[in-house]
Amino acid sequence: MPGLIVGPLRHIYANPARDTIYFAGIISLTGSSNGWQQTNSIMRYTSGDWDTLGVINGQVQTVVQYRDTLIAGGLTFLTCSGTPCSGATYWDGNAWQPYGDFGAYGVRMLRVLDGDLYAVGGFTEVDGQPATGVAKRVGNSWQPVGALDLQGSIIDIAAYDGKLVVIGNVDFPNGRNIAEWDGNEWSLLGPGIIDLMSGGQCLAVYQGDLYVGGQIRMVPPGNPGQNIMRWDGTQFRALGQGIQAQLGNTSMIATVFEMVEHEGKLFVGGGFRAAGGILADGLATWDGVEWCAVLGDFTTTAGIKAMDFYQDTLFVACGTTLDGDTVNGTAKFIGEEYTTVCSGPVGLSVSPRNSQLGIHPNPGTDQVWITGLSPGTNLIEVRDPLGRTVHMQRMTEAAGNIETSSWAIGIYFIRVTGTEGTYQVLQWVKE
Repeated sequence: MPGLIVGPLRHIYANPARDTIYFAGIISLTGSSNGWQQTNSIMRYTSGDWDTLGVINGQVQTVVQYRDTLIAGGLTFLTCSGTPCSGATYWDGNAWQPYGDFGAYGVRMLRVLDGDLYAVGGFTEVDGQPATGVAKRVGNSWQPVGALDLQGSIIDIAAYDGKLVVIGNVDFPNGRNIAEWDGNEWSLLGPGIIDLMSGGQCLAVYQGDLYVGGQIRMVPPGNPGQNIMRWDGTQFRALGQGIQAQLGNTSMIATVFEMVEHEGKLFVGGGFRAAGGILADGLATWDGVEWCAVLGDFTTTAGIKAMDFYQDTLFVACGTTLDGDTVNGTAKFIGEEYTTVCSGPVGLSVSPRNSQLGIHPNPGTDQVWITGLSPGTNLIEVRDPLGRTVHMQRMTEAAGNIETSSWAIGIYFIRVTGTEGTYQVLQWVKE
């Protein structure tokens, strides 16, 4: 990567529609750390060629395409392509232009959720209106989303089960650090993230559940997972031994900075040395059943800060050294297989694989049959990729069918929970 990485890259964003991947953070094009703000650019990589997109005088935290426009957000923006701007800017094809006013504290993350653009951060005002760290783009301006007891910054936002979920420094009388918005008010999600030393860094929806990664100490029953846990719509659950700073260490805090789904697996990156009871140096995958380590040692410079897939290749923000070589802030995977050793099935509440359980036909159209059900009453829950519940019923026979003619084409996750409370998740595709 050309240029000098003065600080760590904050965001990597792949845009398949434009066959491009973007890199943002604190970058000096002059090769000097002095006065980096004057040449800080977003780097663009397309088909093996690097390019730059203007100059943003400030720390860029996030980029995303909204409709047909590239939007960037960050902290302490002063000018964008020479024009005064505050917190957000858009690329008009030739230069950066102001995109709202977020005051002094700026934007930590931009996300497009269900077609709408959201910004989160530590801002207390947006476009002249009081705000508490969450805003939605409506027409040509930003609108605050509810009111939170903001004690610092909102770090990430996701859409799950028809609601918005945020993580960050938010307080409620009965908990803190994670909240959900039902369209009318904010409330604590479950018991919150317990412990003053714990907090979330990233969110992802995977296999119909909401995943929270960050610096999370195990404080059962509130924090059942170590540095990563999932919300199944009712409670938080662990992912086996989770993410650890050292193999077998349950007291030290490690960090999960980024989670990205690719080809059915959740890639988890950060600063850690173990995942699910196996050695993993900053990067691992989770498939809903087991952890697998990914090749590479990212622990020499605080791990992975950001990552995304471009043309089926993983790009990471990784500091200045990787596997004993010097790198300039970013690297891409060039091997044939990502994963090496795997943990085998883990999890506190996932039942042993029922080899008889199946779904047919898959893919399907107007109905799906579930066969090989365990004796007794089985609860069937179906969620879409955003975690929204689209169907729920109980089956008492060994097989049963679900009418699906009204469902949208796409991927669904069918959770089958037996009488003992253990469950399995099956993936079904509607054509």
